[in-house]
Amino acid sequence: MTEEEERFHKKMAERLFEVRDAEGMTQEELAEKVGVQGNSIHRYEVAKRKMGFYTAVKMADALNTTVERLIPKEYIHEIEKTEIEREAEDVFHKLSPEEQKMLLRQMKGMLILLA
Repeated sequence: MTEEEERFHKKMAERLFEVRDAEGMTQEELAEKVGVQGNSIHRYEVAKRKMGFYTAVKMADALNTTVERLIPKEYIHEIEKTEIEREAEDVFHKLSPEEQKMLLRQMKGMLILLA
């Protein structure tokens, strides 16, 4: 593995910890939701175990987020968002999954009315 790949995995491990911690979820709770052994989450968070894409998808789903949010920002080429887009995204991520679904339905309804 190259130094750059090692750096990527270490930063992704840090992101996993940050997102899990922000969600208030323990390693054991995340492991149960993802379907892995309890010590696996610790190994991912200290970069002793490399996370494959399928596992990243399962982790993101269990953490109510996206895979993109688990990837270190310096590895993602982002299209510049407006201030209102960033603010809306921040608010959206603070909602529960049910609240997100409800808001999305309301937004889609608005589009129909405006069409």
